Amino acid sequence: MQNRKGQVSTEYLVILAVVLVIALVVVYLISSQSSGAASALKSTSKTYWRAQSPLAVSDFVATGTTLSVTMKNMDPQKITVTAIDGTGIAAYSTSTTFNVGQERQVNLTLDASCGTSGSTFEFGNVTMTYSKSSTTGLVQVGDRPLIGRCT
Repeated sequence: MQNRKGQVSTEYLVILAVVLVIALVVVYLISSQSSGAASALKSTSKTYWRAQSPLAVSDFVATGTTLSVTMKNMDPQKITVTAIDGTGIAAYSTSTTFNVGQERQVNLTLDASCGTSGSTFEFGNVTMTYSKSSTTGLVQVGDRPLIGRCT
């Protein structure tokens, strides 16, 4: 009878260990999926913005209260960006001229600090006002937000 009690205790401990291992695997998978989802959103955002015209955004990085945006003129004419605005972005109103095919970095001021390194940022309703030739007040609005990780 005494051997039976020892066997039950051992079986209980083995079952408990198996349950704990399964729980750890589930927690790992859930946490890796959430970071994978954030990476997928970032990748989708970058792909969308690189394909925009007349102003493509080839890269964007947020550090502190600065969002550095690398923009490229995809239009066959010279473009002057006169304003950039969006959710979480303080109004940018410096005129920046882009020759045909030219790529330049523009630093935007954010309404608040991006956050700790590695945390996710999202700036939506990005609107760029520009002029070309004699036409002023042209507007390009992004349908998708700028999504990335703070550095």
